[in-house]
Amino acid sequence: MVSRLRSWWQQIKQHLVTILVVAIILVGAIVLIIVGYRFDWTGFNGNNKSGKTLWDWLQLLGVLAIPVAVALGTAWFTTKQGQESDKENKDNQHEAALQAYIDKMSELLLANHLRGSTEDEEARKIARVRTLTVLRRLDAERKGSVLLFLQESGLIGKDKRIIHLTGADLNGAHLWSADLSGADLSDARLSDAILDGAHLSLANLSGARLIDAHLSRANLDGANLSKDKLFGAHLSLANLSGADLSEAYLNGANLWGVNLSGADLRGADLSRADLGGANLSEAKLNGAKVTPEQLDKAKLLKDTIMPDGSKHP
Repeated sequence: MVSRLRSWWQQIKQHLVTILVVAIILVGAIVLIIVGYRFDWTGFNGNNKSGKTLWDWLQLLGVLAIPVAVALGTAWFTTKQGQESDKENKDNQHEAALQAYIDKMSELLLANHLRGSTEDEEARKIARVRTLTVLRRLDAERKGSVLLFLQESGLIGKDKRIIHLTGADLNGAHLWSADLSGADLSDARLSDAILDGAHLSLANLSGARLIDAHLSRANLDGANLSKDKLFGAHLSLANLSGADLSEAYLNGANLWGVNLSGADLRGADLSRADLGGANLSEAKLNGAKVTPEQLDKAKLLKDTIMPDGSKHP
């Protein structure tokens, strides 16, 4: 959301000068007409020796407006062309950075046996640094390509984590249906990321920023989401059974139809979260910020530990 607002404001600023110039011309024309009707010497009202009427002056104004319109059109076209050129240059830079990353990582995999490296080996350290660095430089779609490459290469799987993505910049990343089961994404930045249908079972996401992230129908079974920032996140129909959401911030999150059975929500902030149709059976809500009205909308509350410590029948 923040990135979209920033982009919108940049577009407004780019056209602000053109808008101001047009506004000044319009205001000037209106002022000229008003003044012209007040004084005979302007000729606007036809009461002057030249006999010129308002129509005559408007024709003259139209002739003068042509070069102004041409200048404004040229300025707009030049600005638009510059924007397209900048966009193309950035896209080329992103593609070059992605290809360079894949080439270097392929070298580490084949020549330096990255998959079989130990925790303290240089190849593994280089791979992590290169990964975190390139993620900061790429656009949303190519960030998803990096994660797909790592997953397909067996570097972030649940069986053996070769590369830890702790603190990675994955804001806005396109990760539809990605298999990130068991990945270490603790303290990662995933605001506005698209993770609909992603597989994140047993993933470590503790302390991650998932503000406005899209996680509808995602599988987060047993995932660690403790102390995560999930303001406004979209988690409808997601599977969070057995997940650790203790002290997580879920203000305004969409949890409609979500499976939270057996989840740890102790101390979680669920203010304004939509719990309609949610399964909260056997979940722990000790000390959670949630209203009775919100819980009334849940589908199942069997054996749930309520915020006051009591057990729901």
